[in-house]
Amino acid sequence: HYQQQQQHNSAKSFYVPPEENISITTLVKNDYNQHFVDTGKRPQNFIRDHEYNDRFNEFPKLKKLIELKDQLIEQRATPPMYLKCDLKTFNLTSLDCKFDVILIDPPWEEYCRRKIVSHDGHDGDTPFWSVDEIGELPIGEISASPSFLFLWVGNSKGLEEGRQLLSKWGFRRAEDIVWIKTNHEQYEDKRKELNTSIERVVDNEESVFVSTKEHCLMGIKGTVRRNQDGHIIHTNIDTDVIIAEEPPHVTWKPDELYHIIEHFCLGRRRLELFGEDHNIRKGWLTLGSSLTSSNFNKEKYFSNFDMESECLVGSTADIEELRPKSPPRKVPIISPSSIPSIPIPMPMPIPIQSIPLNNSTSIGRGQIFSS
Repeated sequence: HYQQQQQHNSAKSFYVPPEENISITTLVKNDYNQHFVDTGKRPQNFIRDHEYNDRFNEFPKLKKLIELKDQLIEQRATPPMYLKCDLKTFNLTSLDCKFDVILIDPPWEEYCRRKIVSHDGHDGDTPFWSVDEIGELPIGEISASPSFLFLWVGNSKGLEEGRQLLSKWGFRRAEDIVWIKTNHEQYEDKRKELNTSIERVVDNEESVFVSTKEHCLMGIKGTVRRNQDGHIIHTNIDTDVIIAEEPPHVTWKPDELYHIIEHFCLGRRRLELFGEDHNIRKGWLTLGSSLTSSNFNKEKYFSNFDMESECLVGSTADIEELRPKSPPRKVPIISPSSIPSIPIPMPMPIPIQSIPLNNSTSIGRGQIFSS
């Protein structure tokens, strides 16, 4: 009786139509939106097996494929290199390299608004860059063909501006990766978590919903065919959704994006712009003004790519056997009944000139003979 009374008190704000046989316990248990209002815990917190190390447990072949690819990527990764520089003045073309993958996380105005609202004192590339300033980066000149661009665009008008930047740099938008943010570990006090969580995300006067996600646009430059270019890309290994905890600092992004990029693109020349110390990673060249030091050496970096074949991670027989492959394009079969009938004109009869008869000409049955 006590438990029923407690359930009734906790669910008294719900209206249950008398004609519907719905359990109050079921309704309270599954109403994640109301749970967010009451506690501040986001609905995505209750998605099971979303951690990177756990999600493939029920898919042994895919889990084995991920393990094999991660081992090969680790073996073929170049030493981490990083360069502290002001990207507004640094000439990216002076790197003298055409990169296979470029990852950009620009200091959008949206990020700076969030820093103010959330009282994030973490230093970064401030003040924010306008879309025109971001567009001045010579991304098209430092990208190979084919190549791939991953651009974080936030959750507001950056989506539209990001598409414009891709087009300006010579890329066509191919994918939209969504990062859904959980908040398991942000705060211990639930009421404090609720107030701060809502305060953090309502940072745009035009927003009508509580924002708990961000977007990363992926663009392709050049021609890439999934069923023919398996030496450059491996498709359909990861999804376009990342579920990860919201970090304490606005500019931090989930590490899972690196796994998505490295599983997909087999190019080894990887560049990240606007990076920070926590972004330094094997296999990547990281540039940004927020880095605390530099170790970039152009000769040493290029020594990793002495031969053209060294620019690719490569693959193994086991990986090729396990990885999903796009089926070859089917050639349409045309049935005879689907072929339209075309009238064929009959040839005109050839007139036979009359042959004058004379004494030297004889006529046989059906033939004309000359003597």
